[in-house]
Order: sequence, then structure tokens, then C-alpha cells
Amino acid sequence: MYFSRERIRKNYEDNARRDLSALADENGMLNGQGREGLSSLAFGRASVGKAGCESIAVYNAMRMLRRPRPLAEVIRDMERGGYLRWGGHLGAVPYLRPLLRRYGAASRMIGPAALQRSADNRELTPGAVFLMAIWNKRFLPQKGLHTFAAQYDPAPEGDWLVFNRFNSDAAGRRYARLDDILRNGSERGAFLVIYRVYPLDIR
Repeated sequence: MYFSRERIRKNYEDNARRDLSALADENGMLNGQGREGLSSLAFGRASVGKAGCESIAVYNAMRMLRRPRPLAEVIRDMERGGYLRWGGHLGAVPYLRPLLRRYGAASRMIGPAALQRSADNRELTPGAVFLMAIWNKRFLPQKGLHTFAAQYDPAPEGDWLVFNRFNSDAAGRRYARLDDILRNGSERGAFLVIYRVYPLDIR
């Protein structure tokens, strides 16, 4: 669904006025889209708190690639590009490759099996950046889809560093295994799509 120029302009101006620095971690990453100050940002006809995970995922991925974009700009470009579902109330489509390319990043889909840890796995180079879309609540289309950015960052406390995994997070979370990322209490989700993301000039 596309939006009027006036709505896009107003959303962008309102969002750009917000100072998100106090909500970012020491590396400028954003977590917890439900946190006060982040949740009320406009996202189409909805809000970041209810449905803006894809915008935060792209924002965080671009920061990890050292090609940062303001969150207000990411949201504006998603609105202009028709990425939002049902006015933003159902979030955005997880197929974000054209938007990433606009920001100077290449991406390719990859299956979870290719991300299992092994000594010769070329996908799991330290610092590798991924966008992951999962389905974590059946029969709840407005809450089931969740997209976030992750980095392969080997460490004793867990090799996977995931940002904005949950709405109330104030910092990234570490996970020992890819499968652990899917768990939400007693529920277990499933991967819908995973992208390995690179700067365009590094493949």
C-alpha cells in the first residue's frame, strides 16, 4: 500500500525530530521497539512499536555494515517503496533486497542449514551480517512475523548477536545456536527468510 506524499512528509518530519541517541547502545544499535521513545515513531498509519521491526532491522544492519542511515529515512523509504502491509498495521514485507541495494548493500537468501557452525563454513565469518525474518506466533498475523538483524560474532557467551529480538530489549542478545534464536518462552518459531548482507563493493 502506498501513502500520500503529505503523510510520508509528515511522518518523516515527526520522526526526524526525535532524538534516539539515549535509546541506542554504545554502537548506535536500536533494540526494543516497544520501549518508550521508540515505540511511538510513525510507521505508515501504524507505529514502530506495533509493527516497525523491519525498519529497525534495516537500520541495525546498515550500522553493522558501517553505512548508517537514520531510522526516519529508512521508514520514509519503506513507505515510498510500498513495503508496508495494510498501511503498516501488519508490518512490512520481509523481502527487503531493493531497499538494501538503495543503501549500498547486496544481499542473498540463504537457508538455515547453511549457517550451522563448522570449521570450513564460509558463511560464518566473524562479523557476518544477516537479516532474519521468523514466524513466531501462529494465527496472529499482526504479531506472527518478526524481522531483525543479527551478526555472527563468536564469543564464549554465544556466537550469535541479535538485535531487537524482543519488544522490551534494551540491548542485543547472544545465542549459542541458531535454533535458540527461534525460541520465545514455550513457543518455537520458524525461519521464513534469511539474508546474508554485504556492502555492495565487498562480496
